[in-house]
Amino acid sequence: MSKYTQQKRKICSFLMTAVLPAILLVACDLFDDCSSSNSYATRCNGLSIERCTYDGGSYHWEEYKNCITGCPSEIGYPSCAASTCTCSVQSQYVCDTPTNYRCKGDNIEQCVTLDNYNGHVWENIRNCASLFRENEIVESGSCYSTREIEYYEPKCVPRIKKAFRGKWLRLDSGTDFYLGTNGITKGSYNTAFVPASITKIDDNMIEMSYEDETFRLIRNSITDATLRLSVKSAGTYTKSPSGSGVGGVDVIIENTQDPGETYEKQSGSDGSTQFDGIVSGEYTISVGSTTVTQNITDHLNAGNFYFGSKGYIYKAMQDKSTTTYYAENKDNSDNGNTYNIRLNIYNFGNTDAKATTISLKTDDSSVKINAKDEILGTIEPEKHVSYYFDMETVPFSTIPALKDAVYHDVEFTVSLKDIDGEIWEDIIPVRIFRKAVPVYLYSTMSNPFILLSPHREIMSMSSVVWVPYRPDAKYKLIAQSLSLNTEGVYSIGVGSWDNEKWNSDRENFTDVSNYEPNNQESQAITIKMNSQTTSYLHKSDIDFWIIDMGK
Repeated sequence: MSKYTQQKRKICSFLMTAVLPAILLVACDLFDDCSSSNSYATRCNGLSIERCTYDGGSYHWEEYKNCITGCPSEIGYPSCAASTCTCSVQSQYVCDTPTNYRCKGDNIEQCVTLDNYNGHVWENIRNCASLFRENEIVESGSCYSTREIEYYEPKCVPRIKKAFRGKWLRLDSGTDFYLGTNGITKGSYNTAFVPASITKIDDNMIEMSYEDETFRLIRNSITDATLRLSVKSAGTYTKSPSGSGVGGVDVIIENTQDPGETYEKQSGSDGSTQFDGIVSGEYTISVGSTTVTQNITDHLNAGNFYFGSKGYIYKAMQDKSTTTYYAENKDNSDNGNTYNIRLNIYNFGNTDAKATTISLKTDDSSVKINAKDEILGTIEPEKHVSYYFDMETVPFSTIPALKDAVYHDVEFTVSLKDIDGEIWEDIIPVRIFRKAVPVYLYSTMSNPFILLSPHREIMSMSSVVWVPYRPDAKYKLIAQSLSLNTEGVYSIGVGSWDNEKWNSDRENFTDVSNYEPNNQESQAITIKMNSQTTSYLHKSDIDFWIIDMGK
């Protein structure tokens, strides 16, 4: 061995043991002779494998393989040793089964066999963000998958702008659609749906085309809903205003139909937290280790969430949060109404809540309650027990503070006590509306109506629909014959109904152009309280109406 080779061996040994082993970027060759006796020999030179090659009468070292090529720097660390390329792959890029797929952000990745690596890694095969052109509705593209790992290649779907996210309804078939950050889904099974085109008609109506059909969707959600809650300290409850609020706790809410619609805040110094401007829908609410699922239509007071070291965590929730309550009886406004309300008391902890007792009260004079203290017994982790109480409403006209109120939120305090004397308190809010108003809907065709609440929820449809009296907001009514393929007369009455007028209109109505055009929400005709309006639907027609209960 020559002195030069011995010296090079010492230098390489020093570099590999003292300088470069952590990053594995360089390997040294133990010889540098390139001659006829070493023809086709290979060596490492940095991150290249070189081969001794004869060319034009002389031998020289020529790059034979670049180790970086089979080991992209974004997923691993390439190296060369003993004339062999290797790749040290970061764990998050390692996969098990070739041909599997996954979404990684806006990219579709496939599990592939990587050169110079004894295993499989995730490789980016498609960027979805660049596949959809931005317009009034579409922001960009997104990768859609229902599972973390997919056997089939996921879809690239359009990511919807905030102003158009939420629930939509296909007018001619009643099919539900959801437009969100994760694309568009269709029907109760949330099947991914990629339209050929999507166009804005107005802020609350869009048109889609798919294969050989074009149809319209109407919005039945809002993008400015509100959620509020309070984070409390676990343990014996104290009435001191500053004694139970816990600040600085992470509160996360996630839309169950659109994981991209996720919001996070920290509770304020008094424990209160409020989210404004969110898309209405069903959300999981996570505070510490407690997670509940609740529906937010336009507002929701989710009550108290406890944060502490107790092995059990109580949460009181109304069984049917969408129930509508009225202060005045439908038939006699001088009397209130009596409702039986069911609460579910959950234990979201990991330890039995032993021998739980419950009491319920309110200081609100707009209701009278019949609520008995009860022993609920032991509540096991992740289970609940039910508790019932009666609520009798008092007409707003008899309460000076509520004389002009349209609705009023009553807060019930639920106290829970265990065998060790620990007391927890939760808040159950119930929104009570002044009174109910009937909306009469009659037609010579099969039911062509869609009634939307002020927060754009679709309401139960029949010949008579009782809705909350809302002079402060407006209901939207749509009459449509897009799927009926028929024409006919229809009549709308708000607050009152004249059956003789309807019979006469049905037989004699001829003024078919009286309210046209009204095929967009911006062209909607207003219907006032205690009025009755008759109109006509022609083939493939849409009529928009606004119900205004104000003076």
